[in-house]
Amino acid sequence: MKTENPFDKKLDIWGSRVSEDLRAAATFVTDTLELCWASAQAVFEDKATPETALAIFDRVTERMASARAQGAAQ
Repeated sequence: MKTENPFDKKLDIWGSRVSEDLRAAATFVTDTLELCWASAQAVFEDKATPETALAIFDRVTERMASARAQGAAQ
């Protein structure tokens, strides 16, 4: 992601009107999507698509939820 990007600009504009929970969740999703896009590119190279990154994102978040559930059950 570029240093100057629409996401960070929007957060700056909204400032304190964005709750900390929303800011944290949106940042988590944005950063995780960026990581998933890099993962797609690493595996599929020039055949990587945004849809591939979204599929990876779904798998990553499912895995995280499963890990949290297992931790809570212990």
